[in-house]
Amino acid sequence: MKAIVKNATITNENEELVNFAQTIDFAELFDHIKAFAGINCTFQQPEISTNRNTEVFIRFMSDDIASQTGPFAAILKRCNISSFSNSVRRDRGTGEVKYWVIASIQYDHKDGGYNGMEVCRAWYTHSEGWVFKDAGVDSE
Repeated sequence: MKAIVKNATITNENEELVNFAQTIDFAELFDHIKAFAGINCTFQQPEISTNRNTEVFIRFMSDDIASQTGPFAAILKRCNISSFSNSVRRDRGTGEVKYWVIASIQYDHKDGGYNGMEVCRAWYTHSEGWVFKDAGVDSE
C-alpha cells in the first residue's frame, strides 16, 4: 500500500520529498507492527501532507483494535495504531532522502481521557528499505 497526496502544498523545495513519499510501500511496516504487537487489523490509506512550512509528513492509522487489547478491552472506547511523529527529509549525514516514523498505540478510555505509547520507530530509504527499532526491545 502506497501513500496518496492529500492536503499537501508542493513547492520546488519539497517536490523531491513528495515524489519519494509516493514510492514507499507501507505493507512491510504494517505487517511488522501487526506481528510485533500481536494484532490483526487493517490500516487506512497513508496520506502525504505538508504543514505551513511545506515540510512533508506521511500519516497512517489502523482500524480500531480495542477488542484485541485483552483485559483493557473493558475500559477502552477506542484504540488505534498510528503515526505519532514522522517526517520525510534529507538525512544530514548521508544526504539520502529518508522517511522516519514513531508508530504509537493511541487510545481513549470509556470514562474519559486518552493516552498513547510507542510501539516502534522505523525509517525507510531506498538504499536500506525498512529498518525497525521496536519499543522495549534492546538492540545489541
